Amino acid sequence: MTMPFRFGLVAMPQDGASWLDLARRVESLGFDALLVPDNLAATAPMLACTAAAGVTQRLHVGPYVLAAPLRNPGLVAAEAATLHALSGGRLELGLGAGRPDSAREAEQLGVPFGPPGERMAHLERTITTVRERTPATPLTVAASGPRMLALAGRTADVVALGASPYAGPDELARMARVVTEAAAGREVALNVNLTAVGDDIPRWLEQRMGVTIDKLVAAGSFAHLRGTPREMVDSLERLANRSSRCERRLEPMSRIELETSSLPRTRSAN
Repeated sequence: MTMPFRFGLVAMPQDGASWLDLARRVESLGFDALLVPDNLAATAPMLACTAAAGVTQRLHVGPYVLAAPLRNPGLVAAEAATLHALSGGRLELGLGAGRPDSAREAEQLGVPFGPPGERMAHLERTITTVRERTPATPLTVAASGPRMLALAGRTADVVALGASPYAGPDELARMARVVTEAAAGREVALNVNLTAVGDDIPRWLEQRMGVTIDKLVAAGSFAHLRGTPREMVDSLERLANRSSRCERRLEPMSRIELETSSLPRTRSAN
């Protein structure tokens, strides 16, 4: 069965008023979800999601994604069950084994980070605990390497493919195959991030990672949409067909303009 496209916005809260305004606006524009990164120095994602859920009716919310090794599985499950109930079932819980800088955050929190195998085991315990406590909550698991992709394929409802911004369609299809094989017939959706739409690129990507439009074009990046709105839609459909199933999350950008009957129009998401 072919899954429909879903569109989400990943954003970082700056203050209470603007965050609630953004949540209302994202919902009014027709997006499916508002997602919050997990960063120890920024807003706690589950609290931000609770606030956003309180001022919306349809919009799904969720962390994108919680670094599971930094958290007790039981507490993650308890918070997930609470937000699932308070939001009327609109939580989409994102989990992962931690970013490269999560080791520094673990040190700041005074918790062990451990080698990859231990972190994956902790993540799987967290998934199991959440499933037992709140089985109706959909789980997104972020993955990039073969072992994590396989774990996500076995356990997640949605797999967020951690591909490089410069990856092409072939690399995305390879990752999707690992997930599909591990899922063993179980229905799993795929989630990828748009890095750029047209000539727009998130400032933080350019500043921190040196990502530019020219580099994306030269690499043939799957995550760079170009051309007219109709051509962008066609590109997404080709990518979905190549990877079997594909969800799209729109990262916060200085300007996004996709003007078609099915894609909403929005400007600043910052």
